[in-house]
Amino acid sequence: MMIMQKNYSDILKIDRLAVVSLFLMMLLPLFAFAQSAPTISWKADTTKIRIGEQIKLSIEVKAPKKDIVVFPDITTNTDSLEIVGKSAVDTSFKKDNAIYAVVYNITSFDPGKYSIPGIKVLAGMDTLSTDPFNIEVITVPVDTLKQSRYGIKDVREDPYTFKEVVQKYYWIPIALVILALIAWEVYRLIKRRRLAKIAPEMLLSPYERAKYRLNRLDSAKYIEKGQVKEFYVGLTDVIRLYLDEQFGLPAPESTSAEILADMKKLKLSKEQYRQMREFLTDADLVKFAKMFPSGEDNERYRLYTETIIDTLRPVETPTEKPATDDNVTKQDKEDGRE
Repeated sequence: MMIMQKNYSDILKIDRLAVVSLFLMMLLPLFAFAQSAPTISWKADTTKIRIGEQIKLSIEVKAPKKDIVVFPDITTNTDSLEIVGKSAVDTSFKKDNAIYAVVYNITSFDPGKYSIPGIKVLAGMDTLSTDPFNIEVITVPVDTLKQSRYGIKDVREDPYTFKEVVQKYYWIPIALVILALIAWEVYRLIKRRRLAKIAPEMLLSPYERAKYRLNRLDSAKYIEKGQVKEFYVGLTDVIRLYLDEQFGLPAPESTSAEILADMKKLKLSKEQYRQMREFLTDADLVKFAKMFPSGEDNERYRLYTETIIDTLRPVETPTEKPATDDNVTKQDKEDGRE
């Protein structure tokens, strides 16, 4: 009996060892699976912010390299909370696992206490989730009694850019160019009309104008018509205007005596001055005393008027040229001064 009891005890020990070994072999796959299963961790940098500040919620997932990890674009169940940003996925590797990290930025503009629900992340065939947590949004106290008060400012518009100004006012330069062309054409027309109104002799020199007036006086044929007074008025006007235009003497508004006094400033010989005095005296007698000079006197005074104009003509300084055979004038040849 003792021998059979010992054998039974040995057999029992062997069976227990086999059962334990079998149980451990069954647990080994479970341990291996547990070590490679995806995991999630998270943290918030704060749970209490002021209005407009942001909370940074960091989520990190550790999973096998072969697993695909998807972070959602989260939304909140209230309009008071806003998800204002989501960072790019930061990936790092450690042995056979990969570590994925994302940061969400959360803010609010309404004071109060809010609950952030758990954020679900897909990792391979598993769905991981963070824990929900609460945050508090507080206002910034403002003491209006200590704040300076200012009047309401007018609404200010943003300044135009150069491109906007060009697009909006491109027609102004075009209009200015058109107006400038019109103004130039009007100026030309006005100038042309003014030139048309100017007497032809006014475009000439004072000497040329005096000669032109003499020729026009001859064309009028006052003596042939018996208009002696008009003839002498014309002769004196030729001299008066010439003295005014050439020498600046106020002859048109002066009496004969005043004209003679002013002409003393000119380079006239005594004989020329005497002839001028005689001419002006006889002309006054014709105009005011109805004197009728002879035909010879009329011709003499006509010739004298032209002579005094030629005598008082300004001397033009010729340009000096070297003496050559081509520069010897005909008169020099006649005088034998070649």
